[in-house]
Amino acid sequence: MRRSNALSLAALLAALAVAPGCGGGGPPRAPAYPGADDGFRVVDATPTGLDADPPQPLTLYPGDRVTLRLESVEVSYVEGLSVDERGMLHVPLVGDVEVLGVPLTQAEARIEEGMRPFNRTVRVTVIVTEPVGQQATVLGAVGAQGRVQITPGMRVADLLAAAGGPSRGEDGTFLSDLDLARLVRGGSGVPISVRIALTGDPRHNIRIRPGDHLYVPPQRTGLISVLGQVASARVLHFQEGIRLSQALAMAGGTTRDANNGDILIMRGPSDRPAVYRAALDHIVAGEHPDPVLAPGDIVYVGSSALADFRDGMNAMSGLFGLAAAASILFVALPSPATAGP
Repeated sequence: MRRSNALSLAALLAALAVAPGCGGGGPPRAPAYPGADDGFRVVDATPTGLDADPPQPLTLYPGDRVTLRLESVEVSYVEGLSVDERGMLHVPLVGDVEVLGVPLTQAEARIEEGMRPFNRTVRVTVIVTEPVGQQATVLGAVGAQGRVQITPGMRVADLLAAAGGPSRGEDGTFLSDLDLARLVRGGSGVPISVRIALTGDPRHNIRIRPGDHLYVPPQRTGLISVLGQVASARVLHFQEGIRLSQALAMAGGTTRDANNGDILIMRGPSDRPAVYRAALDHIVAGEHPDPVLAPGDIVYVGSSALADFRDGMNAMSGLFGLAAAASILFVALPSPATAGP
C-alpha cells in the first residue's frame, strides 16, 4: 500500500512540477465550490422520484387475522382465521383459499365462490381484526431496526421516524448515509431519495406498502479527513456546504507550528488525486473565499518548518490511505466523540 502510494505521489509531483501556470510552485488555489473546478465534478445521482403514487386498496398478507361475516338466511361469523405463510386462508368447509396480496373485495369473491356448493345465496365480508401482516422492515443505521406496523397513509418519512429516525452520534451528527438509503419493493429498488423524502416532497415521500424494505447504510463515503498540524486530527462526517474553516475548527483549529498560509486539500481517487492549496490567513482576512469541501476530501495542514509544497506532500505521502481505512474503521466506532483523535 505504501509503495503504491509513494508511486502515486511521485507521479503527482512530477505532473504538478510541469503543469501550466504552476511554475513548479505547487498546486492551484482551491476553488470556492467543488463544481467550479473543471477537473472535479460532483455527479448528481439523485433519483427522479415517482410521478404517480396512488393509494392502494387494503390487501391481505401472511399473518393477518380476519373474521368472516356470512350473510344468507341468517348472519353468522367465523372468527380467528389467519393468512398463513403461503398466503392461504383456511375457510371451514371450503378449505384453503388463496388471498395473498389481493384486495378484500377479491378475497370475498373467492371465498363466496368456494362456498357456493354449500350455500348459493351467501354473501361474505372479510373483516381484518389484526393487521399483523401489514408491516415493513427497516434495517441499518436507524434508532430501532426491525419490523414496523404500517398505518393507513404511512409514508417514507413516517416509516423512518417510526424506526427511531437516522442514527446520530453523541455530537448530534448523522451516522446514517441518507443519500445511499434505499427503499426496496418486490425485490427492486424504488427510484426515490430518502433524504428528499424527509423534506415532504410527494414524489419521494411516497406511500409505504406491506412488504417494503427500507435500508439505511452507515456513513462510510461521506467523510472528510483533517490531518497534520491541528489540535485533534480526525475523520469528520461530511455535511453539505461544510467549508474549510469549519472543518479545521471541528478538528480543534490549527496549532502554533501550523503553516496557515499553505494548507493542502486532496480531492478525488488516491491514485489520481487533484491537489489544491488554500491560505487560511487570506480566508480569515476576506481576501480569498472559504472553499466548500467535497465528500472524501483530505485536508492537510503542514508545519511552518516545511520548506515548500514538495516537503508538505512528502509528509503527506504516508497518509494517503487514511481516508479509505477510516471508512472501514469508522463502522466499528460508536460515535465520533468516543473515537478519539
